[in-house]
Amino acid sequence: RQANMDYSLCQALNYNMDGIPIAVISYDIMCQYCVNLLKRIDENALLSIPEALKLRYVIGLFHIHGHQDTCLARFSPSYTHATRQVDGEIIETLWSILNNISRSTRGMSLVHRAEVLDAHMNYSNWKKLI
Repeated sequence: RQANMDYSLCQALNYNMDGIPIAVISYDIMCQYCVNLLKRIDENALLSIPEALKLRYVIGLFHIHGHQDTCLARFSPSYTHATRQVDGEIIETLWSILNNISRSTRGMSLVHRAEVLDAHMNYSNWKKLI
């Protein structure tokens, strides 16, 4: 059931991770996803993560309050060591903005659409700086 997410996660954790001892993984349903994660990785010959890498599991602050109270204590970034006050949901806040321009990009060529989306994302990043 989680094959695509497992593969994507393993690929990300094996890319350029030399010298990084801990990876914090944020996922909306981490309370369910992490239950057998290491077992699924061990049982699949195509999946692996660096042996020395320690994983910390969190649910982003945007979604954690929709979970059970037990999830808040176990998976909130606010209570997880070394995660500070990380939101973990930045891409979802960008989607709401990009949804507003999606109708205007439907008739564009691929190149023009990419330029318009890039411009809106760059503007969003600029607003975070100022």
